[in-house]
Amino acid sequence: MGRIEKFGFYLTLVLMGVFLIFIFFSPHGIRDYRELKLKKESVFGQIDIVKQENRQIENQILRLRQDIEYIRHLAKHEQGMAAPDELIFKQKK
Repeated sequence: MGRIEKFGFYLTLVLMGVFLIFIFFSPHGIRDYRELKLKKESVFGQIDIVKQENRQIENQILRLRQDIEYIRHLAKHEQGMAAPDELIFKQKK
């Protein structure tokens, strides 16, 4: 190999290295792509959680509209209410 061929070879290697560095570390490079991909997965996970919460709330709304026993259960256990024929005993501390 002559001097010109060696120079061309090393110049090509240096340029390829510069291009690879540019591809990895540029504002729209592979590193940013991976970060955006992780953010996307995180957002989709949050969406799935919110969808599940929405389904639970929708089921609770349906039960509140249709199931009188469920309403009585909530009134008794969450609101501390009692039916007219029930007595409530509370312990004093």
